[in-house]
Amino acid sequence: MELKQATILLVEDEPVLREIMSAWLERAVGRVLTAENGLEATKILAETNIDLIVSDVRMPVMNGIDLLNQLNQSPSTRPRLIFVSGFSDLSLREAYAMGAEAVLEKPIKREELLEIARNSLLTLDELWRLPGAAPETHLKTGFPSLATALRKKRIAFGRRGFCIKLPYVPREGPLQFAVKFRDEGIVLSGLGVVRWVASKEDVAGIEISRLDQPGRNWLIAHLKQSQPQAFIPSFPGVEHRLQSKVA
Repeated sequence: MELKQATILLVEDEPVLREIMSAWLERAVGRVLTAENGLEATKILAETNIDLIVSDVRMPVMNGIDLLNQLNQSPSTRPRLIFVSGFSDLSLREAYAMGAEAVLEKPIKREELLEIARNSLLTLDELWRLPGAAPETHLKTGFPSLATALRKKRIAFGRRGFCIKLPYVPREGPLQFAVKFRDEGIVLSGLGVVRWVASKEDVAGIEISRLDQPGRNWLIAHLKQSQPQAFIPSFPGVEHRLQSKVA
């Protein structure tokens, strides 16, 4: 879906910022609706088909975290959500595990917001075909099989990324990666961005920005079957804290 075909809901309690961001979006988006807080947003969501939500994290009445938690409990397909935050106790690891597409820090840049919004509306096949410059940082590893890696909690896949446990962790930023699953005869190779690092656990969360064939089709098929909620997952021991850690 293109931005000009999309309906976006902007949830922001600061009137001036809400007006500025709404004007930004209206120049590129088919339809823009606004809400002052999460509770008002839920009323709009009940009556309108929304493709993407851009939401502040800290708000009175109902904040962005509670809004996303409520969306995750819905039996229907929920819209994508981008967090905007000036200050929050919510870490990137938690936000991506909850299913947020991105976390943008205030003051935000219009082009950055629009680029993330565009990518959020693309299908996986569309997104992972996009060209990109190859960075200098490399990640190369392998596992006996996908089942073994999942069972031993060495890797976990989200809607658009994966977390992985390694003997070492790469630094945050762009990288090339190649992850081999020997029994399946598949190598997931492509480009990504390390969004968060947990050095004490030797774990990193990586967003996939490009994925080569045949690994692209293989992973898309796996995700259609597993239907993960997380954008980039975390490992057990973290998810249970997300419901109660509300700023």
